[in-house]
Amino acid sequence: MSTKLGKRLALIAVLVLAPMTLAQPSGELVIYSGRSEPLIVPVIQFFQQQTGIKVTLQSGSATALANLVLQEQPTPRADIFIANDAGTLEFLKLKNALQPYISEQIKKIPEQFRARDGSWLGVSGRSRVIMYNTKLVKPQELPNSVFSLTDPQWKGKIAMATTRNESVIAWVTALRLVKGDAFTKEYLLKLKANGIVTLNGHTDVRKAVGRGEFSLGLVNHYYYHVELRDGSPVGVIYPDQGPNDIGVLVNAAGAAMVRNAKHQREAQRFLDFLASPEAQKLFAELNFEYPLLPGVPTVPGVRPLETLKLMPVRLDELGQELEKTLKLLDEVGLG
Repeated sequence: MSTKLGKRLALIAVLVLAPMTLAQPSGELVIYSGRSEPLIVPVIQFFQQQTGIKVTLQSGSATALANLVLQEQPTPRADIFIANDAGTLEFLKLKNALQPYISEQIKKIPEQFRARDGSWLGVSGRSRVIMYNTKLVKPQELPNSVFSLTDPQWKGKIAMATTRNESVIAWVTALRLVKGDAFTKEYLLKLKANGIVTLNGHTDVRKAVGRGEFSLGLVNHYYYHVELRDGSPVGVIYPDQGPNDIGVLVNAAGAAMVRNAKHQREAQRFLDFLASPEAQKLFAELNFEYPLLPGVPTVPGVRPLETLKLMPVRLDELGQELEKTLKLLDEVGLG
């Protein structure tokens, strides 16, 4: 790990939240989760009801918890690590901190959404979209590409999450893989020169667009649906869908068994459960995400995953490029 990356991980390690126990701690399964608790607790509770396995959950920043997983080797406390993007999972795999596991159920998840060696499993998907305030942007003005956001007409009118956000890092990594480092750096510098504003997180972005503080926002697709549900005048653009365009990045929240986990049998059952139709349906209903198991539908109103043109990037490539992306972001200084 580079010194700069190590410092960044160590700095935010203090953000790890205190453990939250869903049942009396029995040591049967310990989960570190970087996902928002409302999105993962119902899934864990259903798993407990179905299996009788008691779970102890510790929630916090995905990056900070990944750092904790590394620190605790070779005698980890956690059996399962849950991340909100594939890049963090792949990064841990490259640090030899994950235990590969593949079953017949897991094989049903398309290969593009899981590690080729079984080190981690994608459980729910999200695409990078542009949401907009319908009172501020006319239909004929809508950009159809992320690369159109450098146009002067959008100067000071666009918000995005901080470049410390895992989803943003993954998106920039995908741009690097598809368009190259030089192009990506120039593009980010143009966004910066065009006055793009970085906010603390995607929730801040979607609320600011909903309030009309910004015309456009770069977010994951489900933030648009949440803001629409809240009654805001917002619309969504799935960018770069033309025949010569790069497509959208569809990233995945995922899970993995920690190397040297104390409760491997229970951890395997949990991973199989996450790939089951029941859990996949829950992920879709809780947060407007894409179920990754074929045959499980998205919730009404969400554009089906199979209708999207995707960026030609495998998710298990993202972690390999993490340090290079962080270096580029530091050079750009976008915030």
